[in-house]
Amino acid sequence: MTDALTIITAIAVLLFVGVVCSWIASRIRIPDVLLLLITGILFGVTKYKGQALIEFPRLFLTSVAVLALALVIFDSTARWRIKELDQLSLKSIKIGITTVILQVVLFPIAAHYVLGMPVWLSILFGTIICGTGPEVLLPLEKEKNKLLAVLKVESLFNTPLTVIFPFVVIDLMQNVKAQWITSLIEQLVPFVMKFIVGIGAGVFVGIILFKIMQKSYTDVYSSMAVIIAALLSYVLAENLGGSGVLAVTALGLFFGKTLQKQRTSLLSAETVLAKAMFIFVFVLLGLVIHLPLNKTFFIQSLTLYGAYLLIRFIGIVISTRKEHTFKERIFLTLNSPKGIATATVVFILAVYNIEGMNMVLDLTLAIVLYSLVLSSITITMRKWLLNNETNHS
Repeated sequence: MTDALTIITAIAVLLFVGVVCSWIASRIRIPDVLLLLITGILFGVTKYKGQALIEFPRLFLTSVAVLALALVIFDSTARWRIKELDQLSLKSIKIGITTVILQVVLFPIAAHYVLGMPVWLSILFGTIICGTGPEVLLPLEKEKNKLLAVLKVESLFNTPLTVIFPFVVIDLMQNVKAQWITSLIEQLVPFVMKFIVGIGAGVFVGIILFKIMQKSYTDVYSSMAVIIAALLSYVLAENLGGSGVLAVTALGLFFGKTLQKQRTSLLSAETVLAKAMFIFVFVLLGLVIHLPLNKTFFIQSLTLYGAYLLIRFIGIVISTRKEHTFKERIFLTLNSPKGIATATVVFILAVYNIEGMNMVLDLTLAIVLYSLVLSSITITMRKWLLNNETNHS
């Protein structure tokens, strides 16, 4: 009972402090992610009688991260206007595909030469940090800026890749002693199936939800059904060997298109829960960040983050050609925060017994921290970088 009470007390305290930080951030108009992360780090370094002030079981951290991932992605995709998505999706997908490919190919080279990291571990590192998250941009949902919209769609596109790629690489690492070409071909079919099953599961649950809403709509139970549907689509896809992230994305887009009239009322409860989970996970992420406090680590991690930004800038230049000014390209480059998807992968990979994994996870958490700080600063400077143009394409 004491352990249960301790965990519940810690959850209540972190949520309360997190909500206060989020409110303060909204008042001073900065992304709340940064304050939440700093708050978590402060809790993490605080000791009581020589022990950590707040600790959670690893399984609990992973479960909460997965739950938050499903709810936040569903909430953000369900609010998208399909017409707006159609106009921006091509540009976003071009940026997403180009930058992800370059990160997966070039970043491992940088990691290998900077750290002397084994090739496969370097590739795993590259797949973990290749994507971006929409969390820093969520407070700006109402701003009509096409570059912000491009970044949001890009993050929705590459979030599933961030979750899927690392585990494909781990499977290849475990089979590489055999014929690696055969292993690669064998992984190709499951990789494609993750997309097919994930999207199929999301649409399937979406159709059931749509039929239920048509026949028996009530304010309380219908809102509950939306939350259950988001979670059900995720676990259904994962249990069938698909991508839960893609399932939730497909469900959110399907929901936003078919239930436009009831969307606001149906999402009210889910939005509150998603925001609570969002706040909690980023405080937790700060809580588990225990970076080695030595000069070598910070030089190495900052060098790798610089390499990441350079690769992303090259990808944006290639994919956008002459469409944007230099300042706008800088804005797109620096706005590449690592979000809940990366945090979830870190929590899951922490249980893998792979040599060198701890170093990869420490460096990943450092890059998560750097990316959130830099993205938050970039967002506050958006009027200068975007020249106050809210509708530039």
